[in-house]
Amino acid sequence: MPPRPLELIEGLLVDPDSGSPLELAGEESGQLRLVADGGRSFPVVDGIPRFVAESATAQAQTGMSFGYKWGRTDTYLSPAMQRMGRTWLLERYGFPTIESMRGYLEGHDAVLDLGCGGGYTSSLWMDGQWSGRLWLGLDLSTAIDVARNRLGHLSGTAFVQGDILRLPFRSGAFDVVIAEGVLHHTPSTRQALESAARVLAPGGELMFYVYRRKGPIREFADDYVRDRLSRLPPDEAWEALRPLTRLGQALAETGASVTIAEDVPLLEVPAGTYDVQRLFYWHVAKAFWNPEMSFEENHHINFDWYHPAYAHRQSEDEVRAWCVAVGLRITHFNAQESGFTVRAVLDKASNGSR
Repeated sequence: MPPRPLELIEGLLVDPDSGSPLELAGEESGQLRLVADGGRSFPVVDGIPRFVAESATAQAQTGMSFGYKWGRTDTYLSPAMQRMGRTWLLERYGFPTIESMRGYLEGHDAVLDLGCGGGYTSSLWMDGQWSGRLWLGLDLSTAIDVARNRLGHLSGTAFVQGDILRLPFRSGAFDVVIAEGVLHHTPSTRQALESAARVLAPGGELMFYVYRRKGPIREFADDYVRDRLSRLPPDEAWEALRPLTRLGQALAETGASVTIAEDVPLLEVPAGTYDVQRLFYWHVAKAFWNPEMSFEENHHINFDWYHPAYAHRQSEDEVRAWCVAVGLRITHFNAQESGFTVRAVLDKASNGSR
């Protein structure tokens, strides 16, 4: 009989604050808890260890936002979304096929999907298969339950609800840590990177994607809209954002283009010929639209950008410097207008951020 999810990860779990080991208790009563030295304990609900307490912080708002978004499975699981997601994933991380990416990750003993949300990204490369020893998904939000429902039938998978900045894992526990589009959704991208490096084994690989800083008008618009939407409950923000998605649709449907004859340094707009919707998208405000996707799928992408309270953008120099600071040697760096995708190996002589 294959080991139960808790048996797979029990030796990896620690108190996220003290670092002390945890012991499973309450099996006789059915009210499972993980107990640390001194009696502090954390509940295990529906087979998932829970290290997150409710709070009114911006980080809690971000978790609530993603819990809502990933709960709307009708907005991201169509064949078109799956196809585009897989294509972009392979392009950025440098794998030729989904099979090669899955085979690479299955060749490692312990893989952590940090900020896994509803398990969407891992479901793209798993494609219904996983023969590795351990894949563990961690998320701050209730989307962890969506991830369990999507991937929990696969042997060797486990799930934890926890905070990236307070990871409940011992140092060096994982051979690969994946942080796809999540480090920037914390109070500090740099601190989140340091936290990820702490749980990476020497010689292990960190694979991550973070947002890129845009030009001044786009940056202003992003902050302006986010400041207003992030104050609203997710369902109200979802509705309030609809006109912006319709604007993206209207711009795309014009089919118009414009040629900018020279660089505009004050706005950081390079010379070139632009589709009008893409010019607006990259340099004025994010109003995503792809005609291959439904309205709700396009809207999902805009909501993902604007509603979370934390969505930091960074420069290439910052990302590279942060990797050096924690002993990560970059082996693959993909820069796009949207962000940076990095694969980096932890120096065997480094203690990272331990």
